[in-house]
Amino acid sequence: MRVGRLSDGIDACVAVERDGAWYAVARPEASVLDVLEGDGRPLGEALPERYRPTVPLRPARNVMCLGKNFRAHATEFAAYAAETETVPEHPIVFTKAPESLCGAEDAIEVRRGVASSLDYEVELGVVIGRDGATIPVEEAQSHVAGYTVVNDVTARDVQERHRQWFLGKSLPHATPIGPAVVSADEIADLDDRLITCHVNGELRQSARLGDMIFGVAETIALISELVPLRRGDIISMGTPSGVGIGFAPPRFLADGDAVTCEIEGVGSLRNIVRFVDSGRKT
Repeated sequence: MRVGRLSDGIDACVAVERDGAWYAVARPEASVLDVLEGDGRPLGEALPERYRPTVPLRPARNVMCLGKNFRAHATEFAAYAAETETVPEHPIVFTKAPESLCGAEDAIEVRRGVASSLDYEVELGVVIGRDGATIPVEEAQSHVAGYTVVNDVTARDVQERHRQWFLGKSLPHATPIGPAVVSADEIADLDDRLITCHVNGELRQSARLGDMIFGVAETIALISELVPLRRGDIISMGTPSGVGIGFAPPRFLADGDAVTCEIEGVGSLRNIVRFVDSGRKT
């Protein structure tokens, strides 16, 4: 099942995608997670084309993210940051603010003067469906409601200036997610799925999800051992090599660039970068 939130700019609703069309859920108060659990149907008529995907869900607390979780990206980031360690022994976990999230077709808006070295990072988003602490690896999959696509947009200049990752990854309305949450039972062969990012049609990132250093089940077990997971939490699983800082010189995003992030069978994000004046940013 593919479940998302759609809006025509005025009204928004939870909807299910079938054969390329979106159908509104009849129970207005139902959340994306409710529908994934089988609560909220039947469906109404197909929504008009003016309805476009928006943020499928916002966690009650920060989005959890993994850093350097693909070997080749760990190597390229170590070269950029002049680090001696390349492949981490343990997951590097950081967070980004829920307010940073935007829809699968929204503009990535960044205020001029706040950041200039804007980078793209296509990632698998894991949506947690039920609470749990100290979750064993063999039980971790039962806590996954579904998967989505995340572009973990990062302001590298902010990241370097403040020597940490939270601020540079939490720019408001600059992290696309969606277009839907796909139920876990539809993605049985997760490791074989291709994950890619194109900028203006040029392939920048390409890998298989099986190339991750720490897999989904292992990550859930490791995080929940220290921080209990809550229903609705999102874990963004890290990005492959090919990000802007990995080039010499770096190839950061510019105003008007089109970024397409896709995970085979999960979905695709298509966003235009806009550097805006302070008065336009909300």
